Amino acid sequence: MNDDVFDYRGLSAYLKLSPNTLRHKVADGKIPFFKIDGAVRFSKRRIDEWIEKLQREGKKKNPENKSDLFSAGEVEA
Repeated sequence: MNDDVFDYRGLSAYLKLSPNTLRHKVADGKIPFFKIDGAVRFSKRRIDEWIEKLQREGKKKNPENKSDLFSAGEVEA
């Protein structure tokens, strides 16, 4: 199984968010991550699953599909 791994810069480009925004998400425990020798890394597979979960939760909360991807709740890190 090929599981791509991102650093802040790579995930920033993938999600089109600033690295600083991602750092806040990590600090708040709102995005799945792991560490390798103290360096924060992100599994593409887990990020994709997290996005799908947020989208499902957003549709439940807002049937008109006007969900806010990053306010759908915390994700276990």
